[in-house]
Amino acid sequence: MFERTVTTELKVGLFTLCALAALGGIVVTLEGNPFATRAQKFHTLLQNVGGVGARTQVRTSGVQVGEVESIDILEKGAKVNFRVNGSVRIPKGSYIELRSRGILGDVYLEIVRNEDSKDNAENGSQIPQMKEFNDMGTLMSSLGSIAQDLQTVSRTLAKVFGGGDGQSTLQSIVTNVEKITEEARGIIAGQKENIAATLNALRESVNRVNSLMGRHDGRIDDIMLAVADASKDMKLFSAELRKIMTGENKDRIENIVAALDDSMKNVRQATSKVQLIVDKVEKGEGTLGQLVAKDDAAVELRNTLKSVQEILKPAAKLKVEVDYKGELRNGNTRYVDTAGNHFNLRLATRPDRYYLLGVSDSPQSRRITEERTTVTKDASGADITRQEVTSSEDRPRIKYNVQFAKRFDNLGVRFGLFESYAGVAGDLYLFSDRLSTSVEVFQIGEDQTQADYKSKGLARVKGYANVFVTPNVYITGGADNIGRTPKPIAFFGAGLRFTDDDLKAVIGAAALAK
Repeated sequence: MFERTVTTELKVGLFTLCALAALGGIVVTLEGNPFATRAQKFHTLLQNVGGVGARTQVRTSGVQVGEVESIDILEKGAKVNFRVNGSVRIPKGSYIELRSRGILGDVYLEIVRNEDSKDNAENGSQIPQMKEFNDMGTLMSSLGSIAQDLQTVSRTLAKVFGGGDGQSTLQSIVTNVEKITEEARGIIAGQKENIAATLNALRESVNRVNSLMGRHDGRIDDIMLAVADASKDMKLFSAELRKIMTGENKDRIENIVAALDDSMKNVRQATSKVQLIVDKVEKGEGTLGQLVAKDDAAVELRNTLKSVQEILKPAAKLKVEVDYKGELRNGNTRYVDTAGNHFNLRLATRPDRYYLLGVSDSPQSRRITEERTTVTKDASGADITRQEVTSSEDRPRIKYNVQFAKRFDNLGVRFGLFESYAGVAGDLYLFSDRLSTSVEVFQIGEDQTQADYKSKGLARVKGYANVFVTPNVYITGGADNIGRTPKPIAFFGAGLRFTDDDLKAVIGAAALAK
């Protein structure tokens, strides 16, 4: 029986290692060797960070090449430290622009590279900011300035044409028009001879046309015959149209005309309503009128848009991570299996917090062995004793993880369900998150099971560390049941972690392969 167990463990281990090797080859093929080039670090000085925070994207030519690491507050402005992939060339003379995507104002740093420079910027040097960030506040300020200019123009017109001076000005304009009309009448009277000469020339032109038509009577007859044929065709068309307009189609056409009349009535009503709205807006009545006529309404609208932007910004920055981890435990335990699998989905609404949902095929199930003795009699009446041994698992194999995590710089705290048990956990992140250590405390109280091998203690404690060999592949190792069993259960394994950007890259590569 021991040999059969060892054979099963070897099969499971070999299958897991082969699967991880294949997935690791795919990741390295798609992304390349992450250690081939080292990240470059730069910084820039901003008077107003404008929504920039830790892990804000750094782009060049529209492609993400790095992210913001930290922000230092200075006496004037702030110092933004960021890193860029080592394979990206940053020439001297390049500068930083703050750009925004969409109305929600998702801010990122854009490196505008100086293509004319042949020298690269030194690692750790400053890349200056050259242009200001145009956000919705600047846009609303511009709209307020335009509205103020319109008010100024309307007040100026009222001053010009209002009161007695304005009426006298309008009267002067009408008088000038009358004078121009009288002068035009005098010019026509003085040009009577020229007008008569023009009429004579027109009469001669008509006579010439008549003589031309007399010389081409035959052609004109042909033209008239063609017109007559066209008239016959029009009559036939009219007859066909009359047939269409009568009978069953007549009612349909009348319905169409009636519907068109109703539509025109609706259009007229809508036009009148629009006119009323325009009149109210011009008078400064209603919300829209106050928005155009008053600066306070524009300021309130701008503040409202900013509030909506702050509410929707976390949803717009949602990041998804898919994580799989396989564990292989030592063979001295009394559990059913020594191999465990964990599949988790991380939903990060902000850089410092995320939600974890997942399932675990944990090897914590243990066998319950039961022996039952039965006595029967044979044909001669002698007793026949039989012993039956049955075994079953003491708990379900599939368990659930539902956790909320909050991160404080290099420290993190999680609480929720750990393998279907309530608990808490602490995380420590080092070396730009390439190394993380975690301690999980859950399953509070003694292990109340019917198994022949029980564990006691206040809670189940599990400690482990993850080391990322690539941005997507990591190895793991640690111990479980610390302080609950006489000897902690050691385990090791490996895992894969993909972000939504990685999944998009894999899907895009699959589409290109087709």
